[in-house]
Amino acid sequence: MALDELLSTIVYAVIGIVLLLITVVVVNKLFRLDLHRELVDEHNVAFGVVIAGLAIAIGVIVAGTITS
Repeated sequence: MALDELLSTIVYAVIGIVLLLITVVVVNKLFRLDLHRELVDEHNVAFGVVIAGLAIAIGVIVAGTITS
């Protein structure tokens, strides 16, 4: 039984990471942003906080979906 739980946790973690990456790409394309330029070249801290908030929000949503 423990192996099944471990395997399902790994699968859900991979799905969550993939969904997070897809969300970031969609937001990048939808709002016509250049994430690399904003974060690395211009050192835009506010933009980094927004992306971090997005990542946390998607993580909470995915976690809530997995546990229900």
